[in-house]
Amino acid sequence: MKRVIQAGAKPVTSMQVMLEWQRDWLRRGTYDAVMDIVRTHLGAYGIGVEYAYTMVHGLPATKFAEYIVPAALAAHK
Repeated sequence: MKRVIQAGAKPVTSMQVMLEWQRDWLRRGTYDAVMDIVRTHLGAYGIGVEYAYTMVHGLPATKFAEYIVPAALAAHK
């Protein structure tokens, strides 16, 4: 990666790339899929989007899959 940066590339995050691809939020064909990725995988930004959906726009909260700790790991507590 250092050689790529030395050659002039600017590193970006996956969020920057995804939001640049979406770019125009009126593109309804991809909007819902992008927002699903954001809420599920993009940490604080995703929490902010979820907040806006529920508290500002009054939409129901997103139902995320329940995370279950595997029994082998739970036994090591």
